[in-house]
Amino acid sequence: MKLAVLGLGNMGSALAHCLLKAGHDVSVWNRTSEKAEVFAEAGATICSSPDDAVAVSEFVIICIKGHKETVELVNGLSVSLKGKTICEMSTGDTSDADRLVAILEKQGTGYLLGMIIAYPSGIGGDETTILTVGSAGTWDRYGGIIRELGGKSALVGEKPAALAALFAGLFTVRQGFMFGMIYGSLVCQKAGIPIQVYADQLPATIKLVHDYHDLFARTVPTEDYDNAEASLKVYALAQEDALKTYLSLDAPADLIQMMHDRTKTAWDDGYGDRQLTSLVQHMAGS
Repeated sequence: MKLAVLGLGNMGSALAHCLLKAGHDVSVWNRTSEKAEVFAEAGATICSSPDDAVAVSEFVIICIKGHKETVELVNGLSVSLKGKTICEMSTGDTSDADRLVAILEKQGTGYLLGMIIAYPSGIGGDETTILTVGSAGTWDRYGGIIRELGGKSALVGEKPAALAALFAGLFTVRQGFMFGMIYGSLVCQKAGIPIQVYADQLPATIKLVHDYHDLFARTVPTEDYDNAEASLKVYALAQEDALKTYLSLDAPADLIQMMHDRTKTAWDDGYGDRQLTSLVQHMAGS
């Protein structure tokens, strides 16, 4: 199978190197030709234009600035895309992704849109994940190639909105943890606790995060929120204590206030004896 990689920044270069190492026939193109030339020694075919790379390839990976730029690139092609598959590894919002998909579908082109959850150094790793959405049948044909780029890669749906929502959800988890550490440091500062002392205690808290994940994975997919070892009302009372401490020390309290308000409302609505994760059910229905 003949492949192409368009865009040889840090991530695009990592993708191309990985595919070449796996023994694929790879053509490459980059807007700045010097970045493409270094791939000649690795066995890649260097193309002078996107048209040249697309013309000789069945599966084309595009890794440039974003979906908007990919739309411009695709609209500027003079070769037919019919029967080919475009794999977009750039970023962007749902509207630009929808526009790209509409253009590709109109031309009879298959598509995969990928979200790479790794640094370039992680490409090719067994634990690396690339989450994708794609047109019917594309994962069956090309999923093996994506898994060479990331061993834990998976298809999560057909429409770009699925990928955007998954990114937003996972980003919220990471940022939620970071903001939790930031807010926690502020209340400790207000109490005169050295930040190094606070930072030294974080590993034990991070260990509890794994327990939270286990609880989430066990209860939310099955919607089994009964038999709580620590009930939602227990968390609400603990949050109330924490909130009072923030307020008494005049520390920024909007994050813990939001958590307490959500939990207390669910308690008032009859969720008090259920798992804290039942907030998913409560908030989805509110």
